[in-house]
Amino acid sequence: MKLVIETQYRENYGAFDWNGEGECPQYWKCKGGSTYVVNNISPTRAIKIGEAGGIPVITSLIESKSYASEEYIIDWRIVDNDAKICEVWEYPTELFWGGDRWLARRTQENDEFYGYMRRGVLRKREEWVPIEGGERANYKSVFDMNDGTAVSYADLANWFEQKEVA
Repeated sequence: MKLVIETQYRENYGAFDWNGEGECPQYWKCKGGSTYVVNNISPTRAIKIGEAGGIPVITSLIESKSYASEEYIIDWRIVDNDAKICEVWEYPTELFWGGDRWLARRTQENDEFYGYMRRGVLRKREEWVPIEGGERANYKSVFDMNDGTAVSYADLANWFEQKEVA
């Protein structure tokens, strides 16, 4: 089984013109959300999650709130391993236990139907350590290129320059 978590992300457009004095104007707009997945949930763990009435530790790692934006969980459920969890153009974030802490990774494919990245990029792979308040530590991203190389974000422009010269 797997745990599927859906979030809502909102931005406070009133904060963009706020000078920091007095109350921050409130003009919230929903801007989408994310899907998180924890794979390999045992039946015992599923029962414990149900008995606890939720997922407090993971919630503290996902949810965030400031005067300018917030992300909060709107739904979570435990489903079979083969259950559809999102649309084909969505890329869920996998959360997994790394022995001493939770870790996160997401892979975004750049195919001809749903890709938005520049031609030459096959996929973007991201990894990070989620910390309380929705923050990230040790963030890394790597781009898998159509020539078989893996390129960091810092080296991406150089890779494209070399390909254009060749």
